[in-house]
Amino acid sequence: MISVLIISPGVTTRVGLSTLLMNEARIQVMGEVAAPEDVEAGQNDIDVIVWSPGSSIDQEMGAPELERLAGIEASAWVLIHAGPKTILPYTRKKFHSWGVLSPEASKEELVAAIEAVHEGLVVLNPAWAEYLSADQARGQNDSADMIETLTGREIEVLQLLAQGLTNKQIAVKLKISTHTVKFHVSSIFGKMGTTNRTETVKLGLTKGLILL
Repeated sequence: MISVLIISPGVTTRVGLSTLLMNEARIQVMGEVAAPEDVEAGQNDIDVIVWSPGSSIDQEMGAPELERLAGIEASAWVLIHAGPKTILPYTRKKFHSWGVLSPEASKEELVAAIEAVHEGLVVLNPAWAEYLSADQARGQNDSADMIETLTGREIEVLQLLAQGLTNKQIAVKLKISTHTVKFHVSSIFGKMGTTNRTETVKLGLTKGLILL
């Protein structure tokens, strides 16, 4: 069971998000608060935070709130926002797993994002994916960095990509959803600075990340 805390200044937004997640078998909404500073100190029963600021934020404005989120024991969160990209570099330094979704994201996308960040993935609004991938590629050029960056699950997915399996076949093999596989593949591409499976597998072989 994934325990979720919803943060948003708007009552309607909080109720709407809670309602969307209410009947999900693997998700339990533990509470709703208006702002990060309203979270009780020492709260340790939260796996994923779903945060909808409800207004435009940038790196400078969002930093105090992100610092507060970083102080909560939950290390994974999903931001529902259409704001600027400047917040992403800061986010990557503070959190191991996180996601950014468009306010127009569907219930299925929200649920998949929560499940993905809970597994240690980064989930991005497609409009921001190219930005983050380019930034990651600049900082990752050797196999040691890649081995540290890729999660255990991502290594498994990379190994199966090398075997030529489709997303559906990988999902069956690992007993996860195809949505989660897509997030894993996207994360691997970003972390390795690649754009397709062939390039990714070739680089993985070169760097010794794939066992034959």
